[in-house]
Amino acid sequence: MILISEKVKAVAYHIPTSPANLRTTISLPLHSTWSSGLHFHTQHTEYLHLLQGSICLTLNAQTHILSAAAGGTVSPYTGHLLKPGLVIEVPRYARHNWSRAESKFTGRGFGVGVRLARPEDVDEQVIVEEWTSPFDISKPLFFWNLNGVITAPEDVPLSLLQTVVKRVLGPWWIPFQLFVIFWELDNWPVFVGMRGLVRPWEGAGEWVFRCFEGLVEYVMTFVVLFAAKVLGWVIGVRAVERARTPVKLWEAYDQR
Repeated sequence: MILISEKVKAVAYHIPTSPANLRTTISLPLHSTWSSGLHFHTQHTEYLHLLQGSICLTLNAQTHILSAAAGGTVSPYTGHLLKPGLVIEVPRYARHNWSRAESKFTGRGFGVGVRLARPEDVDEQVIVEEWTSPFDISKPLFFWNLNGVITAPEDVPLSLLQTVVKRVLGPWWIPFQLFVIFWELDNWPVFVGMRGLVRPWEGAGEWVFRCFEGLVEYVMTFVVLFAAKVLGWVIGVRAVERARTPVKLWEAYDQR
């Protein structure tokens, strides 16, 4: 288990250590503001299984509240069950983000002065299980190396070239390493959400405009991550490092 406690962004990751079990479990305590961040996948269909608590899930342009106690998607206004089922399929290229539902009901997530019905388990610990199709080692490798970078001590040995780049990048050194991981392990963040920022131009159909917005987002992400990938290759920063990866997962990765 990897526990990250950044004040209000506390999260615990239960990550597989071998190819025999490829499901990752994420736990969020009460009041945690952690979120997965808006992102998409190009090579995998992702599955989220809500085991406990309630979450807010954004999937493309739709926002859903899921409650484990209710058994599925519920209305934030009435609390009634809208759709049974606690396993959510996230198709390839679908922009998605999830977090505790709690923040949606304590802030203005559904507007000002709107009467809301909080799920009965909104204050419980959230537990979500994740896996992908194809069912491969990419997700465990992603989480091990992501958290390995985030939790790495300041005195990690670096080559001379890496030291120079680190000084130049300053606070962007860690994000740069994460971008290298994102590129290889199929996790594409949306840096600037374009949906709804610009009004459709005259004569353009709604679906044409939405496709244009999505294309702009994808191109921006591709350019940034590709630049990080190239720089990482030049200075020897790799997405998957042996020191950050459990032995059995490393062996499986090394044999690919």
